[in-house]
Amino acid sequence: MTDRELLGIASTAKLGGHPIHPMLIPFPIALFTAVFASDLAFWATADTFWADASLWLLGAGLVMSAAAAVAGFTDFLGNPRVRAISDAWHHMIGNVVAVTLASVSFIFRIATGADWAVPWGLALSAIVFLLLVFTGWKGGALVYQHRVGVHPEAEFEDRIT
Repeated sequence: MTDRELLGIASTAKLGGHPIHPMLIPFPIALFTAVFASDLAFWATADTFWADASLWLLGAGLVMSAAAAVAGFTDFLGNPRVRAISDAWHHMIGNVVAVTLASVSFIFRIATGADWAVPWGLALSAIVFLLLVFTGWKGGALVYQHRVGVHPEAEFEDRIT
């Protein structure tokens, strides 16, 4: 491997030298995964507690995904090297679709209550969950294969000590 291959692509959105996007993404992932789990619980029990939980989890997931999206879009738009990576496009488009579907689910749940949670809410939360698995894989490829967000000035020896 040459020295150039070891260098990373700097993140545009940083706080204290650390990329912001990876600090925020665990929250919407966990919240949207919990929506799927609570929808499954509602389907199994018909207890409206789980439908209500899904609504609150969706709302929190949408707020946190908006914060993560601001940092992600800043990184994506702020560096042409990032935009040249196909995994970055797959990651971004998949997440936009997931958040759009989660937003649709949130709106219908507010309008109709627990009646919409099964089957439509469950179907959308399953699709969102699967999309997050895909986009998480692509996000991992951005970091581990393409070295996006890895400090570009650091020498390889500095990274392993």
